[in-house]
Amino acid sequence: MSSILLSVDLEDVRDWVKDGVRYREGVPENTRSYLDQFKRWGVRATFFVVGEVARRYPRLIGEIVGAGHELACHGDVHLQLDKLTPKEFRADMRRNLAALENTGGKGIEGFRAPTFSLTAQTAWAHEVLAELGFAYSSSVLPAGNPLYGWPEFGRSARKVAGGLWELPVTLHEVPGLSVPIAGGVYFRVLPFFLTKWAIGKSLGKGRPVVTYFHPYDVDTKQERFMHPDLGGKNHLNMLMYIGRAKVLKRLDILHRSYIFQAYGDYVKNLQSHGVPILHNEISGQAKECC
Repeated sequence: MSSILLSVDLEDVRDWVKDGVRYREGVPENTRSYLDQFKRWGVRATFFVVGEVARRYPRLIGEIVGAGHELACHGDVHLQLDKLTPKEFRADMRRNLAALENTGGKGIEGFRAPTFSLTAQTAWAHEVLAELGFAYSSSVLPAGNPLYGWPEFGRSARKVAGGLWELPVTLHEVPGLSVPIAGGVYFRVLPFFLTKWAIGKSLGKGRPVVTYFHPYDVDTKQERFMHPDLGGKNHLNMLMYIGRAKVLKRLDILHRSYIFQAYGDYVKNLQSHGVPILHNEISGQAKECC
């Protein structure tokens, strides 16, 4: 048995939309919706935070830390890795770390590349992260993808440069197609019976299920605008608004059957025990993996 690694990519989609400031501010309200639910379940999650968002909402970051959740980095201004040199990425990470530390973050050891942009061509990022003292990354989509993908990486978590752990996105395999099963638009749009089946299959193989959610994934009040990285395609943009009211309800169903865990806790146990000890509750109750 393994665990569902629970995470929120804390970013503000308005930052990449033309004249985005004219749209409703949703990050604080939507983040608190997650926090309320996580408190109700008594679970600890990881928040991959963009540095600019931490500077914009320091009180919100303080609430996340105060509730016992893990902070991790998601880039200082959410730039994809192929748009940075190793030197620029190192500087970006230092700014991201400073933003989180200035708002109460301590012992930050995790990273997620914007848009899962860590590929074979940008694998140098692992060395930079290890040099800066990070323990893990969850930045690889191990399949072909129109944006970013690294099919050769493999489906399982493994050590990479500098002893860093990479936890790739969990995929569901169907003939001719590999899709993430526990995050974003896929979690909202795919039939839930299929999602539950795929999650159970992955956990049955002893692999953690890597999740990724965003503030907008639960935002049922957001105005209609074209989301970034969709090439202006209306049919893809329509998917961005489907199923938002279902996310927390679906996670509640999964919580009744499976253990939720923060990424850093999972990695610490990999390092210490070789097999993870699953910490479901913020209070620290544990179960050993089989």
